[in-house]
Amino acid sequence: MARTTFPDDLLLTQIRVIQTYAALAQQPSTCGTTALRCQLIQGLRDLYAHPYWTEPGHSYAALVELRREARALAWVVAA
Repeated sequence: MARTTFPDDLLLTQIRVIQTYAALAQQPSTCGTTALRCQLIQGLRDLYAHPYWTEPGHSYAALVELRREARALAWVVAA
């Protein structure tokens, strides 16, 4: 598969979604997770509504590649 170049804002949005998922996973289920859940929903809205996906030729494979690239960068940012 050819490498895809993603816009910086799209990549940052995916990183924020990954970080929010991680924060939710660390929270006890009885603790107030409403703010994190709202943040996750907003992040996913921003991710899927990004103009990048309206351009022709972008498929589910591009979304998978975006997630892979963002995961790699998220670990670098977290370290």
